[in-house]
Amino acid sequence: MLETSQLQTLVAVARAESFSRAAEDLNVTQSAISQSVKNLETKIGVKAFKRTGKKVVLTQEGEKLYELATNFLNDMDETLVQIKDNKDEMKGKIRIGTLTGVGKSWLANELLTFAENEKDLSIHISLGFQEDLIKSFEENKIDFLVLPEGALPKSGEKLLLSEEAVTLVYPKGNPFNITEQTSLDELTKMPTVLFEQGDRLYYNWCVAKYGKKPKKVNVRYSINSHGNMLQAVKSGLGIAVVPNHVLKRWYYSDEIETLGKAFEVSNDRFYIVYHKESTELVRIRKTIEMLTKEANPFL
Repeated sequence: MLETSQLQTLVAVARAESFSRAAEDLNVTQSAISQSVKNLETKIGVKAFKRTGKKVVLTQEGEKLYELATNFLNDMDETLVQIKDNKDEMKGKIRIGTLTGVGKSWLANELLTFAENEKDLSIHISLGFQEDLIKSFEENKIDFLVLPEGALPKSGEKLLLSEEAVTLVYPKGNPFNITEQTSLDELTKMPTVLFEQGDRLYYNWCVAKYGKKPKKVNVRYSINSHGNMLQAVKSGLGIAVVPNHVLKRWYYSDEIETLGKAFEVSNDRFYIVYHKESTELVRIRKTIEMLTKEANPFL
């Protein structure tokens, strides 16, 4: 494999037509030039230069390599300039990963507006399982993550984004007559919509609100999608516990009801996880600032 320095030497000698002048141009010794050319010719197996009088000129094989070298070095210079410019400007690619739920209900919407305003940014969002996201982050395939506290990787810098709140929702018109005085026993007899059978949010909400988990739940409908859960509640199938950030951004949010703050509880804290060195890039730093501009986006 040829080294970049050898290609630079080849180009310098070809343009100067002299080892000594090439050494002056590159600010190295003439012996270093001679050794570099010798090593290059050993690698390619043919002579790259020949002497014509006092000049050193390219051989036919050397001319082919010179064309390749000049194109490569020009492309490299342009790329380095672009990288330097992108470092200090809102240009380039941003790669973000988060869980599917928070991605669909919050992050994707936030970044859509951001992308509309930042015309030179290329934004890539990965929604998936925490294990896959963390692996991609650790392999530097993702610039930063948005994850709940219990799913954070060991590596990376961590910045608290928000505390997630969840709330009890019920069909419009309150057909189940839910009040602030409704007991856990009364609640669990009502038809209920769960996020899968072991709905973590529902049971955590019960513990936070009533101090214990219900022994039995009247499950009417179960689906692992908060949007579809809300649709089921809207249709009158039952009550449900959903994240506030999902409810706020649901298109039909005015067609279901809650008891407001009285039936909201804190559930989990979400963090932004990023590579410390990546904040040298303006696009990464500004994106993090944008996502944290709202005091509690999940409340």
